Amino acid sequence: MRIEDMRVTVVGAGVGGCAAALMMARAGATVTLLERVERAQAVGAGIAIAANGFAVLESLGLGPALTDARPVAEPRIVDGSGRTLLRPPGDAGVRMLRRATLQRVLLDAVAAEPGIQTCFGAELIQAAADGTAFVAQVDGTERAITADLLIGADGVHSRLRAGLDVGARLQPDGIAYVRALVPARALNEEAWCSAGVFGSFDVDNGAYLYASAGTPSTAAAVERHDLAAFCSAWSRAYPAAAPLLQQLTSWNELILNRVTTVHCARWSQDRAVLLGDAAHAMAPNLGQGGNSALVDAAVLVDELFKSPDLRAGLLSYERRRGPAVAKVAALSARLGALAEETRSVPRWLRDRVLLPLAGRLGGDPTAQVLQESPETLRAIGRRAAVRRPATLATSDRASLA
Repeated sequence: MRIEDMRVTVVGAGVGGCAAALMMARAGATVTLLERVERAQAVGAGIAIAANGFAVLESLGLGPALTDARPVAEPRIVDGSGRTLLRPPGDAGVRMLRRATLQRVLLDAVAAEPGIQTCFGAELIQAAADGTAFVAQVDGTERAITADLLIGADGVHSRLRAGLDVGARLQPDGIAYVRALVPARALNEEAWCSAGVFGSFDVDNGAYLYASAGTPSTAAAVERHDLAAFCSAWSRAYPAAAPLLQQLTSWNELILNRVTTVHCARWSQDRAVLLGDAAHAMAPNLGQGGNSALVDAAVLVDELFKSPDLRAGLLSYERRRGPAVAKVAALSARLGALAEETRSVPRWLRDRVLLPLAGRLGGDPTAQVLQESPETLRAIGRRAAVRRPATLATSDRASLA
């Protein structure tokens, strides 16, 4: 089909939304990118970019702008004393980066793209499968936009998804994680210990750390916003983390979120389609949330290119992405449950029996985790680089005229 003739509206200017807008515009579509906040900003502290996500970013010409990403050379899982439990097989080519750095690079690319009109401070009120979006602007007025394709990249609690009949199920599992950036060197490892999961990795200008809050002591500290108690509980369980935690001076430096997974029976309806967390939010334990959104954007454009019409393209996108993402989400959930085991006997069996056995049996899940080969993803981006005739780029906080 001819993407060049399409009017596309993308809801959400996060990682997946920006990538989808860029991919569609590079393929020739006229794109409107909606974002409810007046000033787009990254939500989160750090992000792991694996080889699949990085291939999509490279295909968009953003590789040179991401030279600050720090490769994770020899990832390992340790116990509370620092003893190595497992060195993950394979090489997913993971790089760590501040989420704000990635968001800035994507937004700069969006602003420079002639085929994209950005509308910040434009909140989606309601969406329909026929491609209509009703939007509230910062001046209090409401407008309706009609698109040939409406892309929902508006996250776990997607308002666009709420307007579709896609059989969505949200499952909050209750586990909370805190994340932070500190001015220190990271340990560059993930610990599975009596308090749950703690990881720290070098990023540009500092360290990104994350810690779960699933035990009574850490959960109580989160409830009270008690930084000292939270750091004390984790320093006892994993003493190597203490120097990093000592860099924190206020609870407000922590970002707290609870894991919620999203399962959709379908990802599209008529002229509307979902990608990223709006379609398939998963446990964070494989670091494939943002990467999967980037892959979604590339595969969506690829299947539209190859299909005779919109409906066929959206169905092909679902069939190609759905099973691959479902496998990664299931693997992430199993890994998360294993990592978060804090009872002493099951943890001893995990550390002394299960993980050593897994290490001896080998097997490389890298291809399954990455879902699409980086070479394929780069080729999609190159094909999408057929530019539409140059038009005036517009950056408008509220106007949808």
